[in-house]
Amino acid sequence: MNTGCGTAARRHGDAASFAALEAGQSARITKTIAESDVEAFARLSGDYNPLHMDSDFARGTSFQRRVVHGMLVAGYVSTLVGMHLPGPGALWTEQNFRWKAPVFIGDTLEIALTITHKSEGSRTITVGVEAKNQDGNIVMEGNGTVKLLEKQARREETPLSERVAIVSGGARGIGAAIARALGNAGAAVVVNYRNSESQANEICEEIRSNGGRAFPCRADVTDAGAVTAMAECARGEFGKPVDVLINNAARAAAPRPFLEMSWEEAAAAFDVQVRGAFNCSKAVLPGMLAQKSGCIVNIGSMLTWNVPTVGWTALAMAKSSLKALTRSLAAEFGPQGIRVNLVSPGMTETDSIAGISERLRKLQAMQTPLRRLSTPEDVAKTVLFLCSGAGDFITGADIPVCGGLCM
Repeated sequence: MNTGCGTAARRHGDAASFAALEAGQSARITKTIAESDVEAFARLSGDYNPLHMDSDFARGTSFQRRVVHGMLVAGYVSTLVGMHLPGPGALWTEQNFRWKAPVFIGDTLEIALTITHKSEGSRTITVGVEAKNQDGNIVMEGNGTVKLLEKQARREETPLSERVAIVSGGARGIGAAIARALGNAGAAVVVNYRNSESQANEICEEIRSNGGRAFPCRADVTDAGAVTAMAECARGEFGKPVDVLINNAARAAAPRPFLEMSWEEAAAAFDVQVRGAFNCSKAVLPGMLAQKSGCIVNIGSMLTWNVPTVGWTALAMAKSSLKALTRSLAAEFGPQGIRVNLVSPGMTETDSIAGISERLRKLQAMQTPLRRLSTPEDVAKTVLFLCSGAGDFITGADIPVCGGLCM
């Protein structure tokens, strides 16, 4: 096949080439039809009509010789659209061809395509088509619509070594384990605390001694102003916006029968768990949106998975609200490259279960398929996975870290 495309021929069906397309641009190819072309098309299409395939049959018709399949000629129009104008990434959506004269084996055709209209909103062009034989006679003409598909660029996840993370409630328990894991993975870590200053300093010193970057920051997550100041402080310290947020801060809770609980007691659980996550998310999301990348992980609870444990109504309500916040943010900000997930630990070996008897701890462990309680490090590993490139296509998920107690 000989090709003779105009200078306006496009080689890629991407956004830039579509912007360059305009009415009047054209491309053309020439093709001499061989017997082997007709035979190949018959095998592909299953059309063995004797008018196309049987010379004896064709001589008994007014054409006197074999007629080339009309759709074989139309197939060269597809070559023009897919390879020349607009080019790769183009898709036929509508065709209207008229065959004006027969094409015979040995004929040399010139097939031309011209853009007649362009629609920005639908990313389509309307084209006119004309095919002439070696004598200059039109054998086929028509028109159609072609859509240019946009190439979906895959977002490359920023490595943790280039990220800045805030871990709320990062001085103790699960938060401290998460801060260590992120710091050891190369992230710059802000260890948030409210009262545990010495523990926060220890965690930061440990991260720095291992070659990482970290600093402690006191802020009550229920205070929106304090949280905003913390995010700005992180930007100033590390030179870029916070793009990893771990909402771990929680207030110590104790079981209480529902009829003995006041609304103020229930609201106290919401204040840190939900209001804190709300404030922290609002403080860091503008920076994430600006760079179209970010990761938020909220720390939930297995209470929202199984039948809730009696007496823990306030905590179950708060964690359920946190789960709803997670899914809502994931849906809203996913298109901007921001992932939001929930990690829900089971009973975990931290200070928060100090009031639970050894017997109940063992009972819980024996009911767990892996026969132990989770540790802060178990939770931290899952959070680290979600914040890394390995979790870059996970959002809106709730991952239980409970040794199989809920499935």
